[in-house]
Amino acid sequence: MRHGGILSPYLFAVYTDDLITHLKNSGYGIYVGKIFTGCALYADDIALLSASCYGSQNLVNICKSYGDALDVKFNSLKSQLITFGSDNPNRCSITLNGTQIPWPTKVRYLGVYLFSNSGFSDISDVCRKFYGQFNNIISVLGRCSREMSAIHLIKTYCLPTMLYGCEVWTLSDSSFHRISVAWNNSYCFGRVFGCCWRESVRPLQHFCNTLPVLYMIDLKKLVFGDLCVGLKILC
Repeated sequence: MRHGGILSPYLFAVYTDDLITHLKNSGYGIYVGKIFTGCALYADDIALLSASCYGSQNLVNICKSYGDALDVKFNSLKSQLITFGSDNPNRCSITLNGTQIPWPTKVRYLGVYLFSNSGFSDISDVCRKFYGQFNNIISVLGRCSREMSAIHLIKTYCLPTMLYGCEVWTLSDSSFHRISVAWNNSYCFGRVFGCCWRESVRPLQHFCNTLPVLYMIDLKKLVFGDLCVGLKILC
């Protein structure tokens, strides 16, 4: 399979389909009702889900055996473990290729950071990137000048960065406040139009044909949910 080839994603899906079957038939992993949800795959990023350390180790062993048979090497240095609903266990050791897999306080999967225990999403990285892109635009255009051009550029280049992966976010109250402030007041509309921090930017957002950021997140989640239901019906 050539990297970047048009057929490569389809060929890779065929290549890994047997792995999903092995994991499903193993008896390990978790289920939602009668649906097996013990693994989630996107290209070569694999997430294994289990209710116990014993089950997790067996799922990892199945992946290793599958890789050994088909000349696929799973990188233990890029693998991580996390627990949802409780603290990471101190005495649970899960290994891959003879190397112990670490238990960090948060992990990244498909660009989304998840905290251990709570399962909340960490938006620090997307907010930091949003601030950097926003400052670059303002440094070129200038503050309180060419406002509509600035809003267009921000909506085109900055907003997709900040909302990347928001369809699957689970945010704490502080994270909701942080991302709302970044888009509504302290940074985006407040700085572009030179508003006082006490002033509401809702009228500006209305006339700029945009929504408050929390509304946009809810809208994306609704569209994503409808898409998932449609794919389930097709399957």
